[in-house]
Amino acid sequence: MYVTRYIMSRIFVFWLSVAILVYGWFNHAKFVNDGFSLSEALVKSLTKVDQTGKTETVVVHVLHLEVFIVIGVIMLIVTLVLTAVRNLTFGSGEHRMTVIKAVGHLLVLLVLSYVVLAAVWWYDARLVNTWFDVSRGLISRFAAAIDPGSQLDLVFRTLGLAHHLVVGCLMLMLALGWEIVKWALRASARLARS
Repeated sequence: MYVTRYIMSRIFVFWLSVAILVYGWFNHAKFVNDGFSLSEALVKSLTKVDQTGKTETVVVHVLHLEVFIVIGVIMLIVTLVLTAVRNLTFGSGEHRMTVIKAVGHLLVLLVLSYVVLAAVWWYDARLVNTWFDVSRGLISRFAAAIDPGSQLDLVFRTLGLAHHLVVGCLMLMLALGWEIVKWALRASARLARS
């Protein structure tokens, strides 16, 4: 039950963050675009260490780290607020996640998902490009179903929603894998004690 709640909370935080990003773009486009510009400038300044320019090409133009930073910041804020509200409402019990622990989990998931994405891209760029293409196709169909005029599809492409979906799926896969490993280790420890 705990694993299901944990995974569902990650899914909820991800889609709520995407909804906030889309809402922000519709109502405060300059603010969202400034956030993307700041994120891109930060990423480019970090990749200047490599004089060949290959790192910038991979990080900015292929993996779109600047997009992940924007959604990551939104996810951190959403996680912080939801965890604080839940703990204030229900109290922080023994099994409840603290705000620091929830934010820590999210940061680890974001970083690990980006590392997995970069590693897979390094060894098989076609596979990652296929993931992005499939994600882009799903998002386009979803947008077309809601808005046949395809203005929503343009917004989704501008915000890099296809990339968010790939990273979100990687985060869920990592979270589920981690919970399965923890469950298996606890079960084997109980068996060893008995």
